[in-house]
Amino acid sequence: MMASIQSIRRPLTTLLSRTAKPISNPAAIRTAEVSRTFTTTPSPCPAKSIRGIPPIRQLQPNPKPQLHRQSCRWKSDNSLPLKQWEFNDINAALPGTKPERNLILVDVREPAELKATGIIPSAVSVPLASQPDAFFLTAEEFENRFGYPKPGAEGEGDVVFYCKAGVRARAAAQLAVQAGYEAERVGVYEGSWLDWVDRGGKVESWEGED
Repeated sequence: MMASIQSIRRPLTTLLSRTAKPISNPAAIRTAEVSRTFTTTPSPCPAKSIRGIPPIRQLQPNPKPQLHRQSCRWKSDNSLPLKQWEFNDINAALPGTKPERNLILVDVREPAELKATGIIPSAVSVPLASQPDAFFLTAEEFENRFGYPKPGAEGEGDVVFYCKAGVRARAAAQLAVQAGYEAERVGVYEGSWLDWVDRGGKVESWEGED
């Protein structure tokens, strides 16, 4: 009985030894598995358009547009020579002085300014900013609009323009020449109202309409 059991065990032991092969190096097997799993790296793909869509490019910021300030000025010919009048010239030509001169003073400031400060005696008001076409009107049109004759329309005497500091006076004088006034008759009081007051010139109140 014992002999038969031993005879059965020997074939089983032989069979197991043949089918099960020993693992000679387990660490090598694990390394190989890891290398097979993680050593594959994606190759770089060039950017291609997808269905007609171009590849994405780096956006560059658009330059900010440069704003250019623009200023509105009356048209004038700066090369036109105009006679320059001073305080003493104006003061000596006012009505009542001897010898009398045929001088026409034109104040081109706005009515609100005239009410606040007054005007030089004998001056007429022709506001340049609100009535820039005044000297291009006919004598009849001018009188209908302003209620008094157009300054210098008869072609006699000097027409001298003034404002607060001389800038508007020069523009008005140049417009008058463009409108047909003789250049030799047209002048500018450069110091204008500020100079007149500083020097103690006579002042009259202005009662005109706004």
